[in-house]
Amino acid sequence: MNAVVLLGPPGAGKGTVAEVLVDKGYKHVSTGDLLREQIRLETPLGLEAKELMDRGRFVPDSVVVGMIRGLLESSDFSAKYLFDGFPRTLVQAEKLDELIASLNGTLEHVALLECPFDAIVERLIGRRTCGKCGSVYHVTFNPPSNGELCDVEGCALTQRPDDTEETVRERLAVYEKQTAPLISYYEAKNLVRPINANQPISAVRADVLKSLA
Repeated sequence: MNAVVLLGPPGAGKGTVAEVLVDKGYKHVSTGDLLREQIRLETPLGLEAKELMDRGRFVPDSVVVGMIRGLLESSDFSAKYLFDGFPRTLVQAEKLDELIASLNGTLEHVALLECPFDAIVERLIGRRTCGKCGSVYHVTFNPPSNGELCDVEGCALTQRPDDTEETVRERLAVYEKQTAPLISYYEAKNLVRPINANQPISAVRADVLKSLA
């Protein structure tokens, strides 16, 4: 079992970049998507996670690590995983190392998406989503053709509760405090591959592919 970690602040483009690695055979593991599914199902975990995420907070390490442990232990030996949004803390990074080692796997490298915080704020507060088909737009960079309506479904687009400027800046502050220390942790292991995420997504994807070579 091999793995790559996508590291970077919220809004740096980890989810979008992940698509190109999935084409290379990696299984995309997004803890954000897993948690949002729990929220959609209104499970106890989902309700707890929603409250925290709406305030720009992260869910406890014990919950996230437990989800990942179950996923890895049920996989086959030849699986390749791409972790998006995990690990977020040093505790999670250490637990991931332990899990991978216990499965005789390898953490290949860490793709670090770097982007100025002001650019991230502009990206996220302008993001709009269709509740029916999931299409994502941006009021500046990718606006719908018909005002605030989805081009596919024709219904009103919405802004995620955690995409307000106040919440985005809170999320970035939490990232800087809790997640940024992972850069030094992985640099000490010579695993970090810096990627300029403040450029067109096609260029970011190309740079990520180069980092795998």
